[in-house]
Amino acid sequence: MHDPIRIGDVEVSVVCEGYAPLELSDEMPGARIDWGPQRARYPWAFVGEDAWPWHVHAFALRTPTGLVLVDAGVSPFPPVRPWAEHTPLEEALPTAGVEPTDVRMVVHTHLHADHAGGSVVDGEPRYPNAVHVVHPADWSRPVGADHPNWARGAMQPLFELGMVDLAAGDREVWPGLRVEHAPGHTPGHRSVVLDDRDRSMLFIGDLLHTPLQVSVPEHPSNHDVDAEEACRSRVRIVGRARNEGWTVAVSHFARPFGRVGPSGWVEELQPKG
Repeated sequence: MHDPIRIGDVEVSVVCEGYAPLELSDEMPGARIDWGPQRARYPWAFVGEDAWPWHVHAFALRTPTGLVLVDAGVSPFPPVRPWAEHTPLEEALPTAGVEPTDVRMVVHTHLHADHAGGSVVDGEPRYPNAVHVVHPADWSRPVGADHPNWARGAMQPLFELGMVDLAAGDREVWPGLRVEHAPGHTPGHRSVVLDDRDRSMLFIGDLLHTPLQVSVPEHPSNHDVDAEEACRSRVRIVGRARNEGWTVAVSHFARPFGRVGPSGWVEELQPKG
């Protein structure tokens, strides 16, 4: 459970389906990392001696002009590891105060199943009144057995119903909400920026998986399709978040709200009015 946070007139809630442990040894290949200082600074970012908690979060934005989701969760796709804790999406949504028929737009940072798999249930739209915003570079990626973590195939019914927005450019997609191409994790990966009055929030997608990446954004991650391009995107976006003082929402952190400080990730401990 996470308290909502307010950005101007917009309330941002977390839709959390739980977490599974992922091995630390798989993170940041080629780097010799002493995880001890990170463990001391961010104890919530570790599970046992050799794993980190891969949380699955989507974000619900209650704006003055309607309800918008950033990402759609993993259900009904299975996680990459067995769940340590799990709340099915059909339960996680009402816990976050989300009625699927109220959602007017789903902005997908990318089409991995943990961000887009919850958009369709049994071939039908979970959010029947929503437009789904997807970068065309992700939509055009191959679909098949070689891509079990790719939700594109399951989303075909949405396309056939005219519910998918595939415009490519960086732009405002909802009042106060804009998308920015940040490729590398996937070809069409986007970050999303909410501006309301004098506050801004960055939904960083999968540019971050562990807090250490905030301190060394130039180091490759094993989760990225194009590691070099992802590093360039991460350096650019993390640097902007630091310089602009943005609040940052992270899909896979156990504590999803924070900021980029001078010496790394700074947790947002209390909701801000």
